[in-house]
Amino acid sequence: MKTSNLQARANNVLCDVILEGYSLDEALSHALKKNNAQKGLLQELCYGTLRHYEYLVHILDQLLQKPLKKGDGDIEILLLLGLYQLQETHMPEAVSVAETVNAVQKTWAKGLVNAVLRNFLRAKATLTAVDNMPESVLYLHPQWMIDLWKKAFPQHWQAICKANNERPPMSLRINLARIEKEAYYALLTENNIAFHDVPAIPSAVILDKAMGVDTLPGFSEGKVSVQDCGAQVLMSLLDLKPELNILDACSAPGGKLLHLLESADPSVKVTAVEIDPNRMLKIKDNLQRLHYNKRAKLITADILDTKAWSEGECYDRIIADVPCSATGVIRRHPDIKLLRQEEDIEQFAMTQYEILETLWLALKPEGILIYITCSICPQENEELIQQFLAYNPDAQCLPIVAQQGLALTYGYQFLPGLYPGDGFYYAKLHKLA
Repeated sequence: MKTSNLQARANNVLCDVILEGYSLDEALSHALKKNNAQKGLLQELCYGTLRHYEYLVHILDQLLQKPLKKGDGDIEILLLLGLYQLQETHMPEAVSVAETVNAVQKTWAKGLVNAVLRNFLRAKATLTAVDNMPESVLYLHPQWMIDLWKKAFPQHWQAICKANNERPPMSLRINLARIEKEAYYALLTENNIAFHDVPAIPSAVILDKAMGVDTLPGFSEGKVSVQDCGAQVLMSLLDLKPELNILDACSAPGGKLLHLLESADPSVKVTAVEIDPNRMLKIKDNLQRLHYNKRAKLITADILDTKAWSEGECYDRIIADVPCSATGVIRRHPDIKLLRQEEDIEQFAMTQYEILETLWLALKPEGILIYITCSICPQENEELIQQFLAYNPDAQCLPIVAQQGLALTYGYQFLPGLYPGDGFYYAKLHKLA
């Protein structure tokens, strides 16, 4: 589809995600490089359709007399997109139908798309009645995720699903080395930017309404960065002291590295390892913006390839923010609900355990390793740490005291819906002498 029609552009992005398996970030970035017009609306259509995917498929199944052919996935996705516009946006109905039909590139399908969308408008009250809707449709999540969270968090699973389907808050991290919190609040007030405090996290503030970083006061001067407040918990766990040697493993996108450099004494030695060269470039850009480019040693390497980064060194502190299912950040990445499969969780856990074992060998006796995921799946979190402790008698899991999350037997779980931040898991591991 090479038309400039907004619906066609959105459909291209959604096809890349749903049919080709690209992440939404990748697909949107590619689309916006070609045409940056109506960026906000394009994002709204793509994010919204993916957030409501289970519901939209349920509605469409009732409207189609027979399933579409396997090769017509693009038409099915365009219908889902049209239904989202009619159900969830304020676009005039006639305009939504007309623009969706105009986006059709297969001539035979124009009549089908027009008929399906108009039939939806006629039967909307009946089709959208919640009676007897499957649980996955009501809560807009794959059933396996719902079942997993019911078992892991029986009192909180509904709040998790609700939070995942909402637009995420815009959280900022104030660089307290450059500006006091109250002074930055004054900057926000001067610029008529509404915000609210996060008392438990000294560096965090949440804006009432998202905005572009270029318009954030102090952003270009390095006084503030965008980072979820759940990720900012890390600094309270590191027990920072002068002269420490710290390793930031799996460093991208670099928010925790920047927060570390803002918080640590200049005498602290920091090494950051990242496997992806493109993501390493983003880390370098952020270090440049904050003028911290000489404060950290950057190594592009696989963290499992010890020889590529360790040089025989051992570290006083290790930050292990490991690759994970990202089920704690679904509200920011609704494509995870489609792209992630139940069997993926075990594979992530295997990789995480291998990384943890590798890093443990590089930790000094009496050192501290902070294990982090943005997952809310116990297999990647508490269960993995429990297994690690069973096989490593020199490892001790220290208690974490925080607010608004769940203190587990091993580690601490922040959950979306119970905390202003995203879903993060932390375990503070002490290496016994």
